[in-house]
Amino acid sequence: MSTSAFRASLFRRPKIQAELVCPACRSTKLRRSHRRTVVDYLLGMGGILPWRCRSCEARFRARRIPFRRLLFAHCRICGNPKLQRIASEHVPGQASFIARILGVPAFRCVPCRNKFFSIRPLWHAPHKEAAMQNH
Repeated sequence: MSTSAFRASLFRRPKIQAELVCPACRSTKLRRSHRRTVVDYLLGMGGILPWRCRSCEARFRARRIPFRRLLFAHCRICGNPKLQRIASEHVPGQASFIARILGVPAFRCVPCRNKFFSIRPLWHAPHKEAAMQNH
């Protein structure tokens, strides 16, 4: 790998598809749409981003991370809720010693390799078997 390709890979966001569904055709083949208006930029500051369906070309706005998942630990870079628990010594940063002293849990996002502390609980996906038993 060349040096320029390595640098480019450092700044590339991992391709993690959020659990978004097109409201028009219910397809999961989505991509981020360009922000066009001032409203798109203002909503983007609140986490509501423009998306476009690749199947029906419908454009809509939605959060990258569902609102109910914001209450759980997730990667700030890619929004991945599936995290690995790691030892706190592996988290870099000048202020990380404070989190170590307080005993804040440390996590690692596998796709983007981001290491961070979070006081939010881990999200566990409900199993299909448990959902079937409730019905």
